[in-house]
Amino acid sequence: MRKFLAIISALILAFLVFIAVLFFQGKTIGDLFEEQPQNTLPLLPTVDPMDPAVLPELEDPVVDVGYQGRLDKGDLYAEQGVLSLAVNEYVEASKLEPDALDPYLKLVDAHLQLKNYSRALANAESALVINPNHLETQFNLILIHIGLSDFDKAKQLLDVYSSAGNETAEVLYYKGILSALYADDEVAKDNLNQALASSIEGSELGEKISRVLGAYEEFEVNQAAEILFLRQLIAKSFNENGEYEMAIFILKDVLKERDDLRDGWNLLAFAYLNLQQFEFAKTALDKSYSEDPTWPTTQYFLGVTHKALGNTQEAITYFSSVLDSNFEPRVIVQNHLADLYFENQEYTKAIEAYEVVLEVNQQSVDAFIYPVWLYIDYVNDPSEALALSETALSLFPDSAMAHNLVGWSHLANRDYEQAEDHLVQAVEMDPTVPAIHYNLGALREATDRVDQALSSYEQAYQLDIGGDIGNKAANSYNDLLQKTLTIPDDES
Repeated sequence: MRKFLAIISALILAFLVFIAVLFFQGKTIGDLFEEQPQNTLPLLPTVDPMDPAVLPELEDPVVDVGYQGRLDKGDLYAEQGVLSLAVNEYVEASKLEPDALDPYLKLVDAHLQLKNYSRALANAESALVINPNHLETQFNLILIHIGLSDFDKAKQLLDVYSSAGNETAEVLYYKGILSALYADDEVAKDNLNQALASSIEGSELGEKISRVLGAYEEFEVNQAAEILFLRQLIAKSFNENGEYEMAIFILKDVLKERDDLRDGWNLLAFAYLNLQQFEFAKTALDKSYSEDPTWPTTQYFLGVTHKALGNTQEAITYFSSVLDSNFEPRVIVQNHLADLYFENQEYTKAIEAYEVVLEVNQQSVDAFIYPVWLYIDYVNDPSEALALSETALSLFPDSAMAHNLVGWSHLANRDYEQAEDHLVQAVEMDPTVPAIHYNLGALREATDRVDQALSSYEQAYQLDIGGDIGNKAANSYNDLLQKTLTIPDDES
């Protein structure tokens, strides 16, 4: 039982990052005006940050369009999290200076973050042609082959890299886990203990090392346990460390020997979920469910998987079953159900689920955002939105977002003076929140302050290029700009 609880706890905590909800959905703008009058701003393009197929021309502070300008522009996009656009700028820079190293280094880093391992590999190889002794790229090449699940090649490269005197704590960690992958357990423990001794106490790397060593220690405590239990414990530690490809490699071997291990199938599904390979996750979970249909963890991850696959009703069914059990934390399940009810256009149920979440979790003002949004935009009940947002403000009086929610609710109630007071205060408290600028734009548009509205929409856009609010701001900006261009100069 202790083993099962440990696995469940690790799964739940690690999977919190999987929870995501859309605030706004931007729409693709139409064609730009063929001719725009002078002294008007250009339309703002909406951006899909993961789609490099169509790249809009954005106005930004970078003036130089040459090699350095491309690098700077790519860095700007990377800082904003729009990595696909950053990649395109770095590619253009590499075309301008084919023998320059920097574009390839930046491309390797961007593709690693995007988990585009094949493209990362191509750029790493190009970088090493320019500078065969570049240590960072040599090490990144090892990580790339791990991402590609080419563990033999990764181990071969790591041995060469290490033998050249590059024995850092991180290198020893990867030597350890690659040895563990191939069940060379004594070598694995030796490397991991060396890595732990040379790592910084309390560091993320130190925690990763300790997790894998902890798997060995737990197995040694359970001396009567079969070796498959050790392999499963190591796979669990790999999942906790984000080494999902390596966890899958081990678990496939384990489940070939014993295909009735419910926790093994759940661990395999968890790894696939984090790699967003949802059909594989579903296959593993279906097998786990056939072994034990009453296990809440399996039901929970089946709900997560069906939600990701767009099977809304199936997801609702599994999450509802979880609520009938003693699964904790229940607030996570309620969050998922709220999202699903929203997708199913069951807005009242969605609000009810979000308010259940609020009863349990009032640790963050962010928990109030979605129910306020639903009250305003979907059930047309701005008075309830105002009541809820005022509760948020009473709990978080120093929060810019709380003032934003109150201002937004007053705007929905057409109390423009109160809306202005709270939104201006919000932007003064934190001028970096795009939603605040968007709501200020909507307020100023509603009160016929066109220039100020355009400025606020543009600010929201610049703070969230490629994001949902950024795209929504672009659409509102463009619509308002088009209205001003179609109003006759003399209406008499």
